[in-house]
Amino acid sequence: MQRLSKPGATRLDNGAVSSGSPDAWVWAERISVVGLFTLAVGYTLFVVQDLFVPVVTAWVIGAILRPIAESAERLGVPRVVAVIVTAMVALLILLAIMGLLSTPLAYWIGHTRELALLLKEKLQLLNQPLAIFDEIAHALSGVSAGGPAPASVVNYDTSTIIRGIVSTLTPVITQFVLFFFAMIFWMLYANEIKGGIAHLFSDDRAGQAARTVLDDAENKVSQYFGTLVVVNLCLAAVAVGLASAVGLPNPLLWGGLAGTLNFIPYLGPAVMVATLFIIGLVTLPTLKAAFVAPIIWIFVTTLEGQFITPTIIGHRHALNSFVVFLSIAFLAWMWGPLGAFLAVPLVISVVVLMRHVSSYSAVRAS
Repeated sequence: MQRLSKPGATRLDNGAVSSGSPDAWVWAERISVVGLFTLAVGYTLFVVQDLFVPVVTAWVIGAILRPIAESAERLGVPRVVAVIVTAMVALLILLAIMGLLSTPLAYWIGHTRELALLLKEKLQLLNQPLAIFDEIAHALSGVSAGGPAPASVVNYDTSTIIRGIVSTLTPVITQFVLFFFAMIFWMLYANEIKGGIAHLFSDDRAGQAARTVLDDAENKVSQYFGTLVVVNLCLAAVAVGLASAVGLPNPLLWGGLAGTLNFIPYLGPAVMVATLFIIGLVTLPTLKAAFVAPIIWIFVTTLEGQFITPTIIGHRHALNSFVVFLSIAFLAWMWGPLGAFLAVPLVISVVVLMRHVSSYSAVRAS
């Protein structure tokens, strides 16, 4: 029976098939398998995001707070007490910041319509295009409705309102409880969990390598975000001073927003620049004055992102900017704002994993 060869393979005079050509098919098979695996993982992460996102967020925040709890433990404080106190203090600080900024934020959100009208007046060049779109929308609504529709009155009973509130708050509360207790348990039993994962490998060498990867990934994430917390606090102070200097209202709000958004590379500073420009445009008398704060903030964030933070963290921990940008864009699309926040720690973990796998493969090959 004659053996069939793959397309493109060359047959030698003695009947053997050359091995050079099938290499392309081998690589095609590998790429196909990797592609299918990537699609499967992406779809799975999208489906289980309500479970996965709070757990990964708990791991990131736990990696930041665990060194503080371990320092307290070395001073003689019991581990459980150190972990719970650290988590509660961090939660209270977060709630205090949210309470401090909630009033000015609610004011600006409540006056969105007035701000939009004021912005439209300031940008008079956009009046005509906006008027055209308003006329088109009015015409289309008139055609679809077939004339002016009578005003309808909708009556909501108390049970409907309560059900709406409960249905909105239940997922938020559930995910927060999952996040908080996952963070507590990780801070308490991180070493045991990592040891259990290492024991899943039959080879002791592979188990040790897995434990090293987990430790290194957590340490890198902790170092990165620990440094970023300090840097962003300084940026928040700079933003407060900048807003006060140029005459923007509620400088504490813009400082808190600047420090928070800077946890998301590229996207966060861009949103902050746009916010400073819009607020300056509606509150300052001239267009030139509205450009002052955004231009200065671009300079500050460029200096921080390209020089200060890399110098503090070290260039050996630097990540590929294009990969980080794509990760932020993809995870923000898939998981929303929390996905954009988790993009950098996930990229750090993948980079650590790839480095250790390459080193482990090189050692095995030698």
